Amino acid sequence: MIKTRWDQALAGLAVVGTVGAFALGASESVPLGFDRAIFARPAPTPAWLQRLALVDEALGRSDLSRAVYAWREAYGAAVRTKSPQALIAVAERAVRIAELGGGSSYFRNEAQYIYLHAAGRARAERSPAVILGIADAFDKLGDTEHARQVRRLAEQLS
Repeated sequence: MIKTRWDQALAGLAVVGTVGAFALGASESVPLGFDRAIFARPAPTPAWLQRLALVDEALGRSDLSRAVYAWREAYGAAVRTKSPQALIAVAERAVRIAELGGGSSYFRNEAQYIYLHAAGRARAERSPAVILGIADAFDKLGDTEHARQVRRLAEQLS
């Protein structure tokens, strides 16, 4: 009988503690940092935008090493979004990194690959305006062959 009462008491304390924690979390007055541990809030801006801001800061300081590191994280986050605009923004930063690095062909090639990836996503979204913007980006890179191919892709959607 005593064991059963202890079990009931412990179960009751667990329920009261859980309800209390949720009630405090809802009231925005949770002590000891439980609001971060229990009540996680979504980030106000997408992860890829946060990481691109870090790339821009590093580029502004001409910190190539930090820019490359932040760019890789931004690229990963952009791929996970399924958004062609996220990929386009990452490709633009790759071009800037290539310029800062003295015209590095690695990041220029990465930009071309990412632009093609973005064109594929824009095609899936049936967005010829985005695809034409990508064609213009290829023209700026001096890659007229890819620009021509991407424009044909936009024409097929129109």
